[in-house]
Amino acid sequence: MGRTRRHRRWHLGLVGRFALASLVVFVLIALALSFIASRELARQAERSAEFHAEYVADHVMKYALLDVRPDGDLAAPFRGNAYRRLDQLVRTRILEPPVVRVKVYAPSGVIIYSDEPRLVGMRFPGEPDEETLHGETVSEVTDLGEKENVFERSLAKRLYSTYRPIYLRGAATGRPDAVVEMYQDYGSISAEASAFFRSRLESFGIAMVVLYVALLPIVLSASRALRRQNVQLEEQAGRLEELLATEQQSVAELRNLNKMQSDFAAVASHELRTPLTAILGYVKTLRRPEFENDPVARAEFLGAIERQSDRLFRLITNMLTAAQVEHHEATLVTGPVPLARIMEEVVEGFHESANRLVVRIPEDLPQVETDRVLLGEVLANLVDNALKYSAASTEVVVAAEAFGGEMQITVHDSGVGIAPEELGRIFDRFYQSDQTATRRFGGVGLGLHLVQELVRTLGGTVRVESEQGVGTTFTVGLPLRRPAASEAGQPAPPAPPAPVPVGG
Repeated sequence: MGRTRRHRRWHLGLVGRFALASLVVFVLIALALSFIASRELARQAERSAEFHAEYVADHVMKYALLDVRPDGDLAAPFRGNAYRRLDQLVRTRILEPPVVRVKVYAPSGVIIYSDEPRLVGMRFPGEPDEETLHGETVSEVTDLGEKENVFERSLAKRLYSTYRPIYLRGAATGRPDAVVEMYQDYGSISAEASAFFRSRLESFGIAMVVLYVALLPIVLSASRALRRQNVQLEEQAGRLEELLATEQQSVAELRNLNKMQSDFAAVASHELRTPLTAILGYVKTLRRPEFENDPVARAEFLGAIERQSDRLFRLITNMLTAAQVEHHEATLVTGPVPLARIMEEVVEGFHESANRLVVRIPEDLPQVETDRVLLGEVLANLVDNALKYSAASTEVVVAAEAFGGEMQITVHDSGVGIAPEELGRIFDRFYQSDQTATRRFGGVGLGLHLVQELVRTLGGTVRVESEQGVGTTFTVGLPLRRPAASEAGQPAPPAPPAPVPVGG
């Protein structure tokens, strides 16, 4: 739910950002296109104004000057009656919007005519333009701040002036006979450009709005598809992350198992070789002639051989049992089992340490319905573990009681104890608190693992309480009565008595 809301907020935020960004882009595009178009129109209007000034100068002003001065002498300013005649022609035929002022320059730079009489006879530096004196037409937006334009400031806010050279006789080459400067109101030019700008802006605006409205559903659809793909990608990334974590865990487990296998092979080979070496040594010693008639030495050596054989038997039995449990090949043969009798057999198996074992089983303890062989292996491994990890001068106490339909069996020793951080691992396969080659206690780390697996097979539980330097207590809980054959779904015939392998 949280992820859906987050994606919805992300989706709405993305759409909102796109809508705002696209709107800004569309507006900027419209403004830019309108501005470019208006500038182009302004240039066209300026070219049109220049063409108008050229036409008036060539086809009106030229002949007006010849009409007033037929000899073509334009060196002196127009005065008196000549000025009035020329001024009348200019005002009736030229001075009409957008033309607002006319000046005529002699090649020397003197103004020989202007519709502003005060300008006649005046000279201004740099006027007319040097290019015009070489036959070129020059147009520009007039700078009303310049001195020569002082009388034009009241005509309009902006003026567009065109300098046109005129030739009264002959071809239009060489130095002109005069230069006509014609001022036009730039407001008419800019008004046309502004009108075009507004119309184009409105047109572009409408077009952009239509395009924006048309694109918005497409963008919404694309954003929804993108959101779905993003959700799918996140889910796939999550699954890949889980798979990667699982793979990394599997690799770590495989490495751990590989290390455990290597450690087990090294420990097992050492543990199997030790009793075999001792047995072979004692056998070879007994074969020597000097020991043939020494009953004391023979008895001692045979006892040592028997102990090492028992040790070898326990190791092999544990490994075989572990393999059966691992592959679920162990089969239960259940029946009433007297716990006291099982303990006697276990104690007999530890004949050399029998004086250390204290069995406290009440005479009226009911029989437990279980597998005799597997229960014997559980008790033998717990007793062997207790004897191994406690001093030879201490006792190992085995006790039992029944209550609540369950048999509680405890094995207590006063040994080295178990560190708190290792309590959770002592039932792991091949685990030993001391993994070094010079460890103090032998074994391959299968005893307690087998205890846990066999107790589970018997339908019970096992727990441990320990304090370092004080001792350890293992408690096995087994149901006094197993389910009937019809309840269990399999036959449960009683087991015949069988010898119990010792220790673990």
